Amino acid sequence: GDNNVGQLSSQKTIRSILVAGSLNADTFLPISRFPSSGENLTLLPNTHPLVDVPGGKGCNQAIACAKLSSSTQQIQPETLRVAFLGQFGNDAASQILESALTTNNVDIKLCAKSQHHPSGRGYVMIVPDSGEVSAVISPGSNFYGWSKWGVKNPTDNDQQHADELLTDEEITHMISSHSLLQLQCEIPDLVNKRLASVANKLQIPVILDVGGEDRHMDPELLKCCDYLIPNETELERLAGRYPDDERQQEDDKIETTVQQAIDEIQPLIGRSLHVPTLLQHARRLQQNGANHILITLGSHGGAGGRETGAGDCYRAGFAVALLQKQQEQFGRSKDAVDEDEIMLHCMKFGSAAGALSVTKAGAVPSIPTLDDVKALLNANGEAAIKCIPRGGSDDDAFPFMFGSRINSMKDRLDLVSNSLLPMNSPRDWLRRQATIRGLGCVDFNYPQHFHDWNAEEAKQALDKANLVAGAVCLRYPSKFARGAMNHPNPKLRREAIEITKQAAEVAKTLGCNEVVVWSAYDGYDYPFQVNYKEKWNQIVEAFQECCDAYPEIKWSLEFKPTDENTRFFTVPSTGAAMLLLKDIDRANMGLTLDMGHMLMSGENPGQSIQMVGDKLFGIQLNDGYTRLAAEDGMMFGSIHPSLALEAMYQLRQIDFKGHLYFDTFPQRTDPVKEAEYNIRRVKEFWRAAGRMSRTELERIASEHDAIGALELVNQSLRDC
Repeated sequence: GDNNVGQLSSQKTIRSILVAGSLNADTFLPISRFPSSGENLTLLPNTHPLVDVPGGKGCNQAIACAKLSSSTQQIQPETLRVAFLGQFGNDAASQILESALTTNNVDIKLCAKSQHHPSGRGYVMIVPDSGEVSAVISPGSNFYGWSKWGVKNPTDNDQQHADELLTDEEITHMISSHSLLQLQCEIPDLVNKRLASVANKLQIPVILDVGGEDRHMDPELLKCCDYLIPNETELERLAGRYPDDERQQEDDKIETTVQQAIDEIQPLIGRSLHVPTLLQHARRLQQNGANHILITLGSHGGAGGRETGAGDCYRAGFAVALLQKQQEQFGRSKDAVDEDEIMLHCMKFGSAAGALSVTKAGAVPSIPTLDDVKALLNANGEAAIKCIPRGGSDDDAFPFMFGSRINSMKDRLDLVSNSLLPMNSPRDWLRRQATIRGLGCVDFNYPQHFHDWNAEEAKQALDKANLVAGAVCLRYPSKFARGAMNHPNPKLRREAIEITKQAAEVAKTLGCNEVVVWSAYDGYDYPFQVNYKEKWNQIVEAFQECCDAYPEIKWSLEFKPTDENTRFFTVPSTGAAMLLLKDIDRANMGLTLDMGHMLMSGENPGQSIQMVGDKLFGIQLNDGYTRLAAEDGMMFGSIHPSLALEAMYQLRQIDFKGHLYFDTFPQRTDPVKEAEYNIRRVKEFWRAAGRMSRTELERIASEHDAIGALELVNQSLRDC
């Protein structure tokens, strides 16, 4: 397990990868949504199940290795072969699986056939519109066909026919001619341990894909694996099963290097990764025997297409590239081999293979060829792997960028890790926001967030955190307590307008084009206190001046009916705000609607969203009990799920183009986890809204069918 790239494997002219693992015959069922408990569903109209599609991690990776190791343009004799070790079942599916492997030039001489167990099978329900997948796996011979390897299954009839167990000498004979061993966690752990142990003694490098069954991993197996490849979730799960070493030391140089690598891939994943946490998990595994650890990004690493088989293609690509590099480096001294450069090349090759695989459906059909990968890497050097900008693309299942209230990062400081401290300023809060999974942008308050730094410094901090600016939001100082844009003092009114225009300059520096105006003070408390028409006209004229001064900026008003600063706002409702837009009469003037504010006004958010239409520049998501005009800032959909569902539906209907911002107040809740929960729930509501039958909705609306509407809502919410 202590081998390096220059020394691995023996001097073989023709190198060979042995993949040991599972093989399944998969059935794909296209449906409109997942069934609820006890419910029967039919397939989507004009569709049929896709039956007996070759799959399983072992099968996928073996075929991927074979396709990635030979070129149709290759003139030289073959230099890399692929063999598979697995257990076929006793049914017709085994013939399909055998054919899939041999057709792709995978040697199956080491495989056996179970006499008493069927092939492994996967039953995959897929919702094409959202890309959601749920599966039930029957392991079959993948789990129960290894009796000769010492796997004891109480009901396994094969045990009765195992005259004797395979010895380590026999296993040595099986694998000694191979140059690399590739394993996964979809066959019994004992088989993996025996194979890895023998390979380790033979100095054959071992790659272990942690994906598959959620299982404890024996430290002895870790020690035998040269490359452990978990995704981010698997890493955390696996590391959590081993004790932490309190003597573990942080390495700032390593963290900086890893962070630089994360910076390069950030546009692809649309969120920030907390490097110290990743390294802590990886070090814990290394303390318990692991060697090299490659962390993949799971579903976050996809390029906006299908995820099926992408991880298998990455691992196969890494293995193929590793053997190719070994061949190139053979005979060179250890000092002459740049192992870091080799590892980087292997990871880029694997990433290209994984990226190409998401462009086609099905694990095996989506596997690219060596020529495909070379074409991608050569398009503009190895840096040509496509990155999807944050906020989604035309092919993305979810099209919006997420932002969240940066001031909430001041809450629950007892949960902040030492590596993120101190936590006293917007610069510090930004670092904490960068750890939120799925977060893509930050909305800054002006001038509130710019007392200790300027916009250029904020932009640099955004770049370092791999985030972008979503909007700049006005927060007028308390000296404007009697009004901002409509203050009775003309000098202060002018100052407020100039501050508003300064926010546009800040937005331009930060790289965004949105300014959201919410004034806590433009209103009154008592009857007869102000001249309503005069205050209205002052706001109209102020916005006209701002729109004309910065036509490239999208200006929006965020109305609010009441709060402790102003009991009656000059613009207290969506209807009043629409009248204001009509009087302002500027193309770059629109509205930002806040769910809580609409609820406080007694409005149905879905109706307000539809009424505003293409003048909706921004949406702020939250929920609340709306007691005594309180703005609760609760998690999205937590109080009014049916209204949250309709809000998502109406955003679809108006073809909303902005980003989604969470204006919530966690206070006693972990603000990072709260934001991540909001992101997950919004996506669930969005997909549920997309699955609603347009025909049924039209029928309900035409008949004003309240019961039908409630039943449809209830069914859709069960899908969340």
